[in-house]
Amino acid sequence: MDTKTNRKPIEIKRGNVIVKIYQGNNRVNGVNYPQFTLTYYEGAERKKRRFADLAEARREADFTAEKLSKGEGQVLHLTSVDRTIYVQAIEHLRPLSVPLNVAVLEYASAVKQLPQGATLKEAVDFFRKRNPASLEKRTVRQVADEMLAAKRAANLSAVHINDLDSRLNRIAGAFQMNIGGVSGTMLQTWLDNMEGSGRTKRNYLAVVAALFRFAIRRKYLPKDAIEEIEAVQQAKEDNGEIEIFTPAEMKEMLNAARPEMVPWLAIAGFAGLRSAELQRLDWQEVNLKERHIEIKASKAKTAARRLAPVTDNLAKWLKPHAKESGKVTGFESWWNQIPKVAEAVNDRRRKAAEQAGKTFPDDQKFVWKHNALRHSFISYRLAAIKNAAQVALEAGNSPQMIFKHYRQLVTEAEAKKWFGIMPEKNSGRRKAT
Repeated sequence: MDTKTNRKPIEIKRGNVIVKIYQGNNRVNGVNYPQFTLTYYEGAERKKRRFADLAEARREADFTAEKLSKGEGQVLHLTSVDRTIYVQAIEHLRPLSVPLNVAVLEYASAVKQLPQGATLKEAVDFFRKRNPASLEKRTVRQVADEMLAAKRAANLSAVHINDLDSRLNRIAGAFQMNIGGVSGTMLQTWLDNMEGSGRTKRNYLAVVAALFRFAIRRKYLPKDAIEEIEAVQQAKEDNGEIEIFTPAEMKEMLNAARPEMVPWLAIAGFAGLRSAELQRLDWQEVNLKERHIEIKASKAKTAARRLAPVTDNLAKWLKPHAKESGKVTGFESWWNQIPKVAEAVNDRRRKAAEQAGKTFPDDQKFVWKHNALRHSFISYRLAAIKNAAQVALEAGNSPQMIFKHYRQLVTEAEAKKWFGIMPEKNSGRRKAT
């Protein structure tokens, strides 16, 4: 039973809205307890709510008056949990001056466009990573035009410029956005949907990689943006069988590559080390005198120590570059170097074709083959020594894998040519013979 007092009610005003709090007592089992009754009008209907705590009654009165003054009376009918969520949402949005309904609409629209499993925060983090405030903003089209202008200024051949212009136009047409927004997933989807051979798709990916590297040099992309290219699975050119390089292709690479790339190419092709193992390799582990390369357990993929052979030709390729210590590969990412090797080989082929008065079509372009240097070593080594168990030990594979994937892939004569690739004697700029 309520026991009322003669105290004047507390009034909370917001505009023309008044919410009153009456103070009184509630007698239960002969004991008086304080009670605070909140009253207000919603339309013509008088509403009442009772509280045992004055502070809670004041908070509710403030909230009620605020909502009624703004015509948001429907919020008062929410459950206590829903109302708490609503209040928290409003508080978070207040510094942004964005209405709750607009925020929800934008959130729902953004989430619908994300891949399954991705969150809006992940998308924002990706955008911030690829678009730091310190970088200049450029669209793919703008970067493509700048890159093409730079190539023209370098006096590259007309055939090369025309080919690059055609590919860059197609890339810019497909990605009409800031270059910082182009992700590996987007590139993968674009290439997967592209009509054309595996070789054509790989050529386009090489041009995109060159475009990214150009944007990085111009400070339009952060250095780690190249990871988006590394995430793309290159199209295969065959039915899934492993790919190897021919002795002629290996000669071209060694002749075209910059000096600092030669040890990497030579060790990968003539000793079969994996890319990750090469990145960790120190010159202290390359023993030219005893003719072996030590791959320590801590640096091997299989966590098992092994010795890779240093063949006669590999020893000669490494001798001009060998040091007592220090990393064999001085560059941070081998992936960044591969397109440069391929581009250098194609420049040589292109010039040779022009000198002969011929065009240089796609099917004559040199294309990097995935993991082909290691595959080449295993294939040619097996053909040369005919001992799968020994090759397995040298390569860090199982004999079963060697026997299954590499047997009869090349001939003994081809193996002799492969391990017979030597630097040209008495040449200031070493060349393969």
